[in-house]
Amino acid sequence: MRVLRVFDYIVVGPPQIFAVLLLLAFAVQCGILITRVPLSAIEQDHVWAGRQQLEYGSIPRSFRHSPLPNVMASAPMSLDKGRTATSVATAEHVRREVIRLRWLLRTPFLAVGILLGVSLWYVSRRLYGNAGGYIALALYSFSPAMVLRGAQIQEAGPAAWGVFGIVFTCIAISHNLYAPWKKWRYRAILLSLAAALAIASHPAAMLMLPVGFALMLYLAPGRRWAALLVMLVATLMTAVLAYAAYGFHPRALLDGIDLRQWVAYRPKMAQMLLVGDRSELLQRFNPAVLVLLFFSVLTYVAWKRTRYFGNTAPLIVGMGMLYWSLISPMALIASIWALPFVFVFIGGIWADLLESNRGKWAMVSLILLLGENAWFGLKTSF
Repeated sequence: MRVLRVFDYIVVGPPQIFAVLLLLAFAVQCGILITRVPLSAIEQDHVWAGRQQLEYGSIPRSFRHSPLPNVMASAPMSLDKGRTATSVATAEHVRREVIRLRWLLRTPFLAVGILLGVSLWYVSRRLYGNAGGYIALALYSFSPAMVLRGAQIQEAGPAAWGVFGIVFTCIAISHNLYAPWKKWRYRAILLSLAAALAIASHPAAMLMLPVGFALMLYLAPGRRWAALLVMLVATLMTAVLAYAAYGFHPRALLDGIDLRQWVAYRPKMAQMLLVGDRSELLQRFNPAVLVLLFFSVLTYVAWKRTRYFGNTAPLIVGMGMLYWSLISPMALIASIWALPFVFVFIGGIWADLLESNRGKWAMVSLILLLGENAWFGLKTSF
C-alpha cells in the first residue's frame, strides 16, 4: 500500500489506517453508550455548574473538584441556544431531542477519549514500533473503562489525557534539551497545556508534575539547568492557565487545589471502592488484560532485554498509580489514570516477545488474548 504525505507532516500508510480503524471501533462503542444511557444526576450537575460559570460568571463550584469538565459539558449547550423548538412535542420528537442532547453534551468527552487513544498509539509506536502501537491501542480501544469515560461527562478522561501528556512530554523534552531552544520550545508549551488540562480536570493531577520533572532530570544529566528552566516556565504557564480555568477567582482556585482529601491514607476505603464490586474491577482490568499484565511483569523481571527505560517508565508510573488507588480516596480515578500506562507497558513487552525466538508462540497467545479483550469490550458496550 502506498504511503501518502499530507503537508509534509502527516504520513498516511497502513499503520495509520489500522490505528484509525481501532479508534473507529472505540468511537462506535462510545456512541452506543451515548445513545442508550441516560444522563446521570452527576452529569447533569456538571452541565448546570458549567452554565452558571459561563453564562452568569459565578464562582466555579467545588463539585467534582474543578471547573473544566463543567465548562466542557455546558459549552455545547451555550452554542446551541439558537435552535428553535417546535410547537408540537410528540413522543418521537421528545425521544430524538433527548438523544440529541446526550450527543451534544457528551461529544467533547468522546473527542478527549479519541485524542487520548491517538496519543497512546503515537507514543507506543515511537517507543516499540508498529507492533507495540497496535497492541497498546487495541487494548485501549476495547477497554470498557476507557469506553465508558469516552461516553460520559466526567473528569477522569480529560485528567488521564493530561497526566499521560505530562509524563511523556517531559520524556520527549529531555531527549531534545541538547538541541537548540527553537527545537524544543513548542514541546515546553505542550507540557504546559497538558499540565493545565490535567490540573483543571482534577487537582490531584498536579502530583504528577514532580514525577514528570524527575524523569526529565534523570534523562538529561548534562542539561539539568536547561531542564530546570523548562520546569519553571512550564509551571508558571500552567498556573496561569489553571487560574483562568477557575475564572480568575483566587478563592475558587485555592479551594479547588486543596489536596488534603486526595493524599489522605485511607486504604480500607480505597479497597472497598476498588474491589468491593467485582464488575467494577473487571471494567478496569478484564481477564485478558490481567493475563497480559501478569506475563508482561514476569517477562520484565526474568528477561534482561526488556528492562530498558522505554518499558521501565510506564511500568513505574502505572504501578505507582495503582498503589495510590489502593491507599487513598483516589481509588477509581487513579486506576483510570494508570490504564494508558499499563497498556503502553504491555505493548512494549509483547513487542519484544514477538521479536524473540518464541515469536510465533507469542503471536498466537497475543491474538487469542486480544480477541478475548475485544469480545469482552464489545459485550460490555452492546
